[in-house]
Amino acid sequence: MAKKQKWLIAGGAALAAILLFCGWLFGWFRGDINMMRFSPDEVDRIELSSTDVRLGLHTAVVSDREDIRALVESLNSFQHTGSGLKEIFKYGIGAGGSTLYVCDVYLLSGENFNLQFASKNGERPWSDMELSYWVCQPGETPRSSYTCRGSLELFNELYEKYRPADQAAR
Repeated sequence: MAKKQKWLIAGGAALAAILLFCGWLFGWFRGDINMMRFSPDEVDRIELSSTDVRLGLHTAVVSDREDIRALVESLNSFQHTGSGLKEIFKYGIGAGGSTLYVCDVYLLSGENFNLQFASKNGERPWSDMELSYWVCQPGETPRSSYTCRGSLELFNELYEKYRPADQAAR
């Protein structure tokens, strides 16, 4: 094989490796996150909580069928944007200050799991948030973090709608 051919093959392999790495890191061509792989009809309730002080600190229990369906469809439609590793490049190691948005999902079968979203950028509008996300199931270690982009407007609307009566609106 000629020296020029070896360089072309090596260059092509390096380019393919770079494209694969960037595809993984930035979530190219991955689509929706679809983390909740069940029918909304299987859900008994979803408990919403957040550490965002703009929303107030309480737990909102969503049990209305239509609201559950809308929330599940909304969260499943978030677009995958890659690995959580890229946040190290953006914010550095140990850069705290994440705001959590938590959905504790309770199925009619008695199973439950915890879906968490975290934002390190409090300046973004609710309609366009880039978030880290992970699922925690009882007795399991959380899966590694990935990132997604989507709207938290419905989360916030339901969080306010199902605010406990003893919590004053902010």
